[in-house]
Amino acid sequence: MRERAAILREIGQPLEIGDIVLADIAPNQVRVRIAASGVCHSDLSQATGALPAGAPCVLGHEGAGVIEAVGSEVHHVEVGDHVVIAWTAACGHCWFCNRGELHLCRNAIPDTYAMPYATDADGAALFTSMGVSSFATATNCLGRAVVPIPRDIPFDVAALVGCGVATGAGAALNTAPVEHGTSVAVLGLGGVGLATLMAAAVRGAAEIIAIDPVAARREAAASFGATHVVDPADGDVARQVRAITGRRGADIVFEAVGRSATIDTAIKATRRGGTTCVVGAAMPGDDVALSAYDLFMNAKTLVGCQYGSVVPARDFPMLLELWRNGRMPLDRLVTRRVALDEVNDAFADLSSGAGIRTVLVN
Repeated sequence: MRERAAILREIGQPLEIGDIVLADIAPNQVRVRIAASGVCHSDLSQATGALPAGAPCVLGHEGAGVIEAVGSEVHHVEVGDHVVIAWTAACGHCWFCNRGELHLCRNAIPDTYAMPYATDADGAALFTSMGVSSFATATNCLGRAVVPIPRDIPFDVAALVGCGVATGAGAALNTAPVEHGTSVAVLGLGGVGLATLMAAAVRGAAEIIAIDPVAARREAAASFGATHVVDPADGDVARQVRAITGRRGADIVFEAVGRSATIDTAIKATRRGGTTCVVGAAMPGDDVALSAYDLFMNAKTLVGCQYGSVVPARDFPMLLELWRNGRMPLDRLVTRRVALDEVNDAFADLSSGAGIRTVLVN
């Protein structure tokens, strides 16, 4: 089946819009007609080589759409269902899955990259991107990756739940659960960080400190429930956070940038006995130096966050219900909607820090 897609031909080069031919679906796969795909910073990082990606491939891992075909081994969805695609297709039976840690499934990546996907118009094989490849008009993915959603949910909102919202909100709901009345700081106010902030508000944080150098993002954070905003240009961030929190530091600091420098700042902004949660997608080789004395003396906890520790079948519908009830205004994260042909413009927005989330709409 011939479709249109944004193809990464070569690392470091713009995406090329062209025809692809999807393979016949395997018994454990489904075909999804993509209606909307969020443009995540991880997509840009793959395109530039900062994060690993096979090339040529079709990028995009934050997608939602309509089931168009179902393999014989897939029974939880049928043709016509609306779905969100999870980029970790947990197997459900490995050691990690049996512990409830579906986000760490040991079989998700091998199974994803072993499945038949697509070729380009000349017959050259294309890699999938994280098993989703949502920068396209349609995609093949493992059936276990799709989560059905109500048909009245807008696709642009639903798509965000597939990665950015699940990761950010999951950090505050699952990985480092925010307790009622605590102080929380969020460092980095892109789509992931703002989702973390919203979830912290839902959990009843008393103080929510939003930190970002971009004024528009700080303003957005204030409208999403931040009680304080911090501009790094005003001086040492950790000192500013301590000034807001009785000179202690925040109970939990969520780092949503993914850089060693901001992780270091987040640790310093965390109170004694508090928790620093690294949510941002860090680059390979960007190492963090820790003071063994500080860990011992101040009893801080440092925790990594992979995909918000989500259980997609449980958490995706819950997050969308929070949106429906007005408790998480996810639709306001979408600051631009463009056609597939404009994907490189969306990457330019990411590079410049413009807006919060651009969504490709088919």
